[in-house]
Amino acid sequence: MATKIMPISDLRRQTSQVIQGIQEEGDVVYVTQHGRPTVVVLDYEYYETLMAQLEDLADLASLEAAADEPERDYDAFLAEMGLSSNG
Repeated sequence: MATKIMPISDLRRQTSQVIQGIQEEGDVVYVTQHGRPTVVVLDYEYYETLMAQLEDLADLASLEAAADEPERDYDAFLAEMGLSSNG
């Protein structure tokens, strides 16, 4: 997978070629505007994989944080939430 940096003006002129490179080679393209990075263009499936990994890491962090919380009785939890265990 190649990482490329490209001004937005080049992206406008070469959109089809850039997309083809992303799909076929797995390139990641950092697009700049006025010399500053503005967006990253990458393959959709790769993006979805990254988002799933990020969600998994966030879930893991939540579980680890919850492990440090004090234990409490289920009925006490329901009462705290304004619910009842009787349905």
